[in-house]
Order: sequence, then C-alpha cells, then structure tokens
Amino acid sequence: MNAFVVRGQEGELRWGYHPAAVLGPWTITGDTLTATVVSHDGFRTSQPSVTFRVTRPQGAPWVWAIDTLQIAEGTLTARLRQG
Repeated sequence: MNAFVVRGQEGELRWGYHPAAVLGPWTITGDTLTATVVSHDGFRTSQPSVTFRVTRPQGAPWVWAIDTLQIAEGTLTARLRQG
C-alpha cells in the first residue's frame, strides 16, 4: 500500500489564534507530521487544541488538528488527528 505524503517549505502551529511555533520544511506521511522547528513557545505547543496550519497563496489555509506532538533537537514530530 502507498502512503499519503505531502510536503511544504513552511508552516506553523497555532493555539487558537495564538502562534505556537514557526516551522520550516515539513512532511506529512500518513498521519505523522515531521518538521524543522524555527521557533516555538513551550507553553502554547503543550496545549490540547494546537493545530498545524499551512498558508496557501490562494484560497483558505490547510489546517490539521494535532493529537500528540514532541519537539526534540529542532525537530517536531506530531500525530495528526483523524476525522
């Protein structure tokens, strides 16, 4: 079976309307997000309603809810919520 893969050069984590992290290059494989962390707020990234957001040049941004996330050594790994 082939895995669903999406890549981008920049994104962000948000807690409501608050920025929680600025992300560089990122990849989504299946339900797992991996990204380079440019900067982050430890309190905001630890909140239960954090989302991953990608701004698009035209149209609405892409937004995924996050179930769990870890940040270690400049890399974010997160499980995206299904449904």
